[in-house]
Amino acid sequence: MINTTKIKSYIGFAIRMRKATFGVEGIKTSRRKIYIVLYDESLAANSRKKLNDFCLNHNISCCLVNFSLSELTKRVNVKAVAIEDSSLAQAIAECMEVQHE
Repeated sequence: MINTTKIKSYIGFAIRMRKATFGVEGIKTSRRKIYIVLYDESLAANSRKKLNDFCLNHNISCCLVNFSLSELTKRVNVKAVAIEDSSLAQAIAECMEVQHE
């Protein structure tokens, strides 16, 4: 059982800390170190492939979430978010691992 409330809180913390980048192109052109990338089901197949390729090349974990990132971030058409804080990214990864067990 995934704890989506915790993941949503961690994403919110990252946004408030200005440690989040939005969108596939924003993620690909970010100059800061990215620790984890989250995307939702509304991300198009081509963009999903670009994002997965980028994450594989840069050794970044990339995870699908089962809630709308656009609603969570209160921004229009946000389908991917990169977390640039190591402790928040680690906490999100731990929550995602619980989901897969």
